[in-house]
Amino acid sequence: DLPRPSISAEPGTAIPLGSQVTFVCRGPIGVQTFRLERESRALYNDSEDVSQVSPSASEARFRIDSVSEGNAGPYRCIYYKARRWSDQSDYLELLVKGEDVTWALPQSQLAPRACPQ
Repeated sequence: DLPRPSISAEPGTAIPLGSQVTFVCRGPIGVQTFRLERESRALYNDSEDVSQVSPSASEARFRIDSVSEGNAGPYRCIYYKARRWSDQSDYLELLVKGEDVTWALPQSQLAPRACPQ
């Protein structure tokens, strides 16, 4: 089986409104495409810009230049290698911090939205 990918966020998972965040999806070498999924399989961004970061790992980076409250919520990664998709990574919850409020919706209240570029 393909190993599960990992997901992380730089500089972190709690981002001030209007700041930049980069999701980093990491998997084994030889990955053709990384996919960042948002809330469900239906909302995603693909990246074929895969870089090898060590002898055994590759990664792709997904940047949001200016986060809004609409970007809050769970994200996960999968990748495509050897003509099949991997299992999903664990979910990573992005929190967006305003001046006096943090947006984070309970899983049950999430409405599907298009993934921003």
